[in-house]
Amino acid sequence: MRSLRWLLLAAMVIIAAAVAGIYHAQRVKARSARPKTPPAIPLDTKSMAPDFEWGQSANGQPAVKGFAKNMKQSADGSRLEYYDLELRFYQKDGQHYDRVKSAYAQLSTDSHKLYSPGDAQITLDVPVAGTPAHQLTSITTAAINFDSISGQAMSDRHVSFTFDSGDGVADGATYDPNSHTLNFLHNVVMNLRGSGPNSKPMKVESDQLIWNESTGLLLLAPWSRLTRDQTIVNAGNATVMIKNKHIVWIDAVNARGTDQQPKRMIEYSADKVHVTYNDEHLMDHVTGFGNAKLISHADGSQTTMMGNQVDLSLTGRSILSAAKATGNGSLESKPAPDPKGDTADTKILRADTLDLQMKPGGKDLDHVNTQAPGTLEFLPNQPTRHRRILKADRMVIDYGDKNEIQSFHTVSLSNPVTTETYPSEQERAKKKKEELATAFTSSKTVDATFDEKGQLKFMKQSDHFVYTEGARKAQADNATLQNDTNIMDLDRNARISDASGSTTADHIRMNQTTGDFDAQGNAFTTRLPESNKSESAMLDKDEPSLGSADRITSANRNHLVHYAGHAKVWQTSNRVEADKIDIDRDKKTLIADGKVVTWFQDKPKKDDDDDSDKTAAKPAQPAQPTFTIVKAPHMVYTDADRLAVYTGGVDFWRPTMTVKCASMKAFLNPQDSDADSRINHAFGDGKVEIVEFVPADRRQRIGNSEHAEYYTEEGKIMLTGGDPVLNDSKRGVTRGPTLTYYTNDKNLVLGGTPEKKVLSHLRKKSTT
Repeated sequence: MRSLRWLLLAAMVIIAAAVAGIYHAQRVKARSARPKTPPAIPLDTKSMAPDFEWGQSANGQPAVKGFAKNMKQSADGSRLEYYDLELRFYQKDGQHYDRVKSAYAQLSTDSHKLYSPGDAQITLDVPVAGTPAHQLTSITTAAINFDSISGQAMSDRHVSFTFDSGDGVADGATYDPNSHTLNFLHNVVMNLRGSGPNSKPMKVESDQLIWNESTGLLLLAPWSRLTRDQTIVNAGNATVMIKNKHIVWIDAVNARGTDQQPKRMIEYSADKVHVTYNDEHLMDHVTGFGNAKLISHADGSQTTMMGNQVDLSLTGRSILSAAKATGNGSLESKPAPDPKGDTADTKILRADTLDLQMKPGGKDLDHVNTQAPGTLEFLPNQPTRHRRILKADRMVIDYGDKNEIQSFHTVSLSNPVTTETYPSEQERAKKKKEELATAFTSSKTVDATFDEKGQLKFMKQSDHFVYTEGARKAQADNATLQNDTNIMDLDRNARISDASGSTTADHIRMNQTTGDFDAQGNAFTTRLPESNKSESAMLDKDEPSLGSADRITSANRNHLVHYAGHAKVWQTSNRVEADKIDIDRDKKTLIADGKVVTWFQDKPKKDDDDDSDKTAAKPAQPAQPTFTIVKAPHMVYTDADRLAVYTGGVDFWRPTMTVKCASMKAFLNPQDSDADSRINHAFGDGKVEIVEFVPADRRQRIGNSEHAEYYTEEGKIMLTGGDPVLNDSKRGVTRGPTLTYYTNDKNLVLGGTPEKKVLSHLRKKSTT
């Protein structure tokens, strides 16, 4: 029993010791878990808090959260100081926030302005969960001010920033998290990286840049400058769209751009420019609005394109492939000066709409189309060349080397195609003013080719061609011009004219310089009288002269005229016919060859003055014209002695009389003569035979001799040489060394010598 009592006492001691141990252990544990006693608060501090956090919500979503390693409140409660601060401004979707980090910042509780005197970093569009899909935009600057309520930030210090497509610097910046807008205030430089393997960086410069990351828009003001390799754009205000790490497009005002490539440079400018880019920061389209201009500098030429709007299409490595000018479009191709003085013409093409295509490589023009009525002007750079202007509803122009025009084709839709050719400087210096004239042409279509120096070689004008140069005119269905020889060919229904007359034919070839021509096929000429110049007076100089032949050529400025094939020259009823006729207006000669026939009409006889019984007389019938007709194989007329010489066998015909002889000299009356006949007298030689018929007494007289003379006004005939003989059907045969008789009476004058007497065999009158 006693042992049990001691056992119970020991157990109670053990239990008490265990309880005491447990109590002590719990007390030690409780003491260790008790917060440490905070350090003493400085006298200028109202409160302090380590690992400080705070936040705001809106519509059940977090709006702002703040974290700081330490927070300190001033004694008066007007200022809060944060160490190792992080602010998060949440976007409306609640899935992203903009983050601000600063080693030290001060918050004014009155203005809710947070100021970070040292460097602060702003990171945009941070995802709430997960890793960012791309590099985030980050801005670093010092002396930054924040509005703790709106989250807006501002600094006037140096700013550096990075983003997914590049980086940059500026002087001063502001940020609005609500609109996701960054405003870099001054001296902005941004470097953009393209995403393509061959892309080159682009440098963007401006005094001020506003960047909205959510829209990808950059606003540059009041000036902007974009540089990529050798491509530079200078402008006023500009808007840049960035998407997927590269520039999509640029809008800029008062823009001036250059693109320098080997052996080629492009300049462009406009009141406003819209530029689109590919993912390598290479331009693929440029549109200029208002006073738009494109200048392409290449070897040997400079090409300038202008219009109210100019569109440039580029391929590959920003190579110009096409351009279009709309509204007052113009294209000027200006050659580089030739040291030898052989500079080609400057060409200026104008139309409301111009479409331009470049050759592969973008250095030279390939062809240009006008989509509206336009003009093509050639401005000479040499004194011997002519200024030319071409106007047409539509034009297609092909270019060769050095942007020289190779050919063009024009079409008339409603208005004819017209050309103007002006006298050259050399011609102006050499010729008198009254001798100078501008040449004009018109037709439905024009096709032309040029040499390697851009000089016109050949031009064809089709359908209703018309030409005018002072008094000189021409027309035809079609016409071609060989510029090096200045020869114009008129084809089908051809006609040329000047102050002296006109020529028509199936085809006419004319020298524009001299006016000489070659007319073939149904050729016909009309020459007006020139009172101050002596004509070939075989025809009347006071009357128009006409001519026709299979072919007519004119040389020496129309002073030498040749008619070939069924040739005829005439005035009223007077004419010359032959296989060939040549007129020399300087020598005043007319030569006819082959089947020569000349027709000369006598002047009409005046009416008698007998007034008796006029009332009873019947109206007089028009008198039949009287002609002198001469036929021969060959005839030469010289105006100096007014002599026509017929050779090769002559047939001479007048009413009631014919003459046959080997040759004949016919002397014409002066132009002012009152004689009825154009022929004053004629001499026949070689087997002369004169046949006369006297209607009054039905007498026929036939005279034969080696020489005969006929005087028209007197009707006198003299037979000499070769035993002259006259066979009179009424009086018989008479022979003698000289026989003279008259066509208007019956008298016969005989002349003889002692050695040779006149013999007459008179016919007896019939008694029946």
